[in-house]
Amino acid sequence: MTEHHHRFDSDDPDILAAYQAETNGRYVEAIEYYNKAIVRKPEVGITYKHCGNVYYRIGMLDKAAEYLEKAVELLPNFPTALYDLALTYYRQVKIKLAIETMLKVLDIDSNFLMAHYWLGILYYHYGRLRQAKIHYKIVTEKNHDFTIAYFHLGVTNLRLGNYAEAVDNFKELIKKNPTSPSAYTLLADAYLNLENHYAARLSYQKALEYDPEDNKAKRGLSLLDDFKDISL
Repeated sequence: MTEHHHRFDSDDPDILAAYQAETNGRYVEAIEYYNKAIVRKPEVGITYKHCGNVYYRIGMLDKAAEYLEKAVELLPNFPTALYDLALTYYRQVKIKLAIETMLKVLDIDSNFLMAHYWLGILYYHYGRLRQAKIHYKIVTEKNHDFTIAYFHLGVTNLRLGNYAEAVDNFKELIKKNPTSPSAYTLLADAYLNLENHYAARLSYQKALEYDPEDNKAKRGLSLLDDFKDISL
């Protein structure tokens, strides 16, 4: 059977019933219908993918991994099955395995932007900050409106000590979300590390305009008050 045939089986009454149950939030019922379809047609990989995703949604991660692994076995060149499996491994805190699986997604489709995004997150959690930065940069360069990627890229650059780059990242984030207190606080942190105390103070103050309870911004301003060489 071709991958394309595996991918779609919408004429199956159990699949249709499963779709309807899933759409209406009846997840256990959806799983029952998917499993009925699997018993009759165990060679159809997409059914395992759908069922695995329902298990993932309700937090049954071991079952989700089991079904998605079967989907990948039957659909080895179907990138979203690998992608869903990688996210399942991530939620199981199998970070190295999640990275290996997500890299396979990019082997099939190098333009799969969400795979790059999640590889950034996975590498960051795995302590590989430079690799994380590479993938976040790919995301921001390919999609300038992928706002959260600028946040993660900026945080990664802060951790790496690339403070000037972090300033640029958080400025870009603020252009896209000008009322984000966390963006201003992180921008202030970057300025503080560059010893630009004036810009840091202004950014901490801006953060407090949008969130008066931002304790990180309060601490930053308190720290700046200890600098006697600032003239505002």
